[in-house]
Amino acid sequence: MDCIRLPFPPLPQFITIGYGVWEPGMRHFKRVFDVYDLLFVTKGTLYMREERTDYAIGPGEMLLLEPGKTHVGHRPCEEDTGIYWMHFYHPRETSRLPLRQIAWDQVVQIGTDKDHAPLEHGLYLPKFSSYDGKRLLPLMDDMLRIQNSLVLGNALALHARMTDLFAAMQEGLQLSSDASPSLALSRKIEAYLRERAHAPLKTLRLEEDFHFNPEYLSRCLKKHTGMTTTQYIHYLKMEEAKRLLASTDLSIPRVGETVGIPDDNYFIRLFREKTGLTPGEFRKHRRGRI
Repeated sequence: MDCIRLPFPPLPQFITIGYGVWEPGMRHFKRVFDVYDLLFVTKGTLYMREERTDYAIGPGEMLLLEPGKTHVGHRPCEEDTGIYWMHFYHPRETSRLPLRQIAWDQVVQIGTDKDHAPLEHGLYLPKFSSYDGKRLLPLMDDMLRIQNSLVLGNALALHARMTDLFAAMQEGLQLSSDASPSLALSRKIEAYLRERAHAPLKTLRLEEDFHFNPEYLSRCLKKHTGMTTTQYIHYLKMEEAKRLLASTDLSIPRVGETVGIPDDNYFIRLFREKTGLTPGEFRKHRRGRI
């Protein structure tokens, strides 16, 4: 399955939503649209072509039509066909990638009080797939209800429901990825390392505990988190060190010992490499600002 990645901020912007039942013989007209057209079929089959690719969207399936691409019905409906459709706008360039390549457990940077702009994240939506009607249809019905009685006081709620819809769709993608053996192993490695985040690196026995070659375990973790085993351990230790520096009066050597790095010089060097600040500078900065 292919997915569309929409970088944000900004989040996609809602335009309109609708539902209709197309009678036999009806076919979508040809057009090039400047916005996204998200289609969900509840009964019957909708036949759509985007550029040179033909789709037969059956009950419980959805298709995301992209802006700037010609789409048209390549066959008329053969029976009553129920369709939810939603148009939304997204100003940023998107990308397409296979579901198996999405690293759901990849650690993303957290905003800090030094940042003056929001950090980039990604929304992933399926291009063409099945969908969970019990989860998604009530959200779209709620959007229709709000839109049909739209006033100043509930306009924000309509846009928020679209974000809820996208979040539910992305959660569905993650659930469909959970069957991956490598993802399951990666999450076991993550849990193992989190439980031992304070232990010195040399005391970890990954090969003995998982019965896999360390290089294989590291590749597996990197595939799903973006970090090797050593990088992930350092990430956990530096996050805990930042917490201790900001919230306790422990000395810097003591903080290093607590996170499993008793060598002062190595701890300071690693901390600066990961944060851009020495531990002392980080503590002063965090305590000097709210």
